[in-house]
Amino acid sequence: MRAVSYIAVFIGGLVVCYLLLSLGVIDAVDGLPGTQQEPLLSLPTYLSFLSVMMTAVTAVLAAVAIGIGVVAFYTIPGLKTEATNVAQKAAEKTAREVAEEALAEVKIRKMIVELNGKVIKDLEQEEEWGNDPIDETR
Repeated sequence: MRAVSYIAVFIGGLVVCYLLLSLGVIDAVDGLPGTQQEPLLSLPTYLSFLSVMMTAVTAVLAAVAIGIGVVAFYTIPGLKTEATNVAQKAAEKTAREVAEEALAEVKIRKMIVELNGKVIKDLEQEEEWGNDPIDETR
């Protein structure tokens, strides 16, 4: 694969050199025929072509940047509303969890009150019947 790429670069270089010599952009060594003619393409023309191309590339990049700015302008409010929705959902979830825990505490307190009521009833019954000397549950 490297050999193919080296051959392609070499052939491309030969083509570019031939074009530059034949168009007269680069002067050949004295004594070669055809060097006394007026060149078809001169170096200043080539440089002005480069400056036009660089200007075109700059204009395209500026257009892309403006497009990105417009998309961002319309996207940022959407992102803010999405973030607000996510925050609200998280707050609702947290509120549900807290409410469930609070309800669990209410249930536990209710059970404790019922248990205390049974203990009080047992104590009242024990007072009615008297203390059992063998009972070691306390």
